[in-house]
Amino acid sequence: MAVNDILTHKIFTILSWLVATYYSFRYFVGRDPLSHDNPYHSVNTPFTLNIVVTMVYWAVFLLMQILFVTQIFVPTVNNASGITNRLEVTKNIGWHFTAFNLFHWAWTLLFVKKHYFWSEVILILNFLNILALYFAHKTFSLRPFSNWFLIHMSTAAFPFSWLLMAIFWNGAVLFHVHKLLGRIMANILVWLLFFIPASFVVVFNDWGIGITSSVLTFGLGLGQLFTKAFALQWIFGFIISGLLFVLTVIVASGWAIRRGVSSSESAPLLEG
Repeated sequence: MAVNDILTHKIFTILSWLVATYYSFRYFVGRDPLSHDNPYHSVNTPFTLNIVVTMVYWAVFLLMQILFVTQIFVPTVNNASGITNRLEVTKNIGWHFTAFNLFHWAWTLLFVKKHYFWSEVILILNFLNILALYFAHKTFSLRPFSNWFLIHMSTAAFPFSWLLMAIFWNGAVLFHVHKLLGRIMANILVWLLFFIPASFVVVFNDWGIGITSSVLTFGLGLGQLFTKAFALQWIFGFIISGLLFVLTVIVASGWAIRRGVSSSESAPLLEG
């Protein structure tokens, strides 16, 4: 990556993150998060999450983004076999990170202004952006674990799980899904929040998406419990969260075992 390209990338990465973070805080945190005047509580739907879980999720997400931005200035260059060159990864996926933040900024403005159709369109476009990052650059396969955690979690896993959930939430707001028929449909569609992440966990061994999706579906269950206790949505939310968590633990354990076996086989034999 040329020096000018690196400088341009750094500038756009930082600016996009600052803009997205500022407007998120201004509209969702700057106003009392628990107040009914907060845009987050504009409409209660079968896909509305608990605000506390959502805020904790985003606090961790923003911290991960800060770590990703920081590593741009101190990239590790290691040409050893199996070791990911962070400079190369940053060059390949950095613009997806910038696009995510700009899309998120646009969604925030549209959502708080109640332009729900266009905010839904933005969410879908952003989801396609993350899918393009995921399949084109395969961040789930980064090694070692520190690179996987630093890059994949901040640029793929956290955004993927949030956008998937937000598409359902924003869509429910758009179509006024709060009456009986809408809730019945929501009880069916909510299972996509299990099958979609679970497929990524099983097929790609991506337990990052598994754990982030588990947290958000737990937030869904908690949010629905306090919104409409005599309904199935909160029960399904907790069940899906539990299933994703168990599946994630199984896959992560298998990955750790395979990694240990691989390390043992590649280690030099010691003569007695």
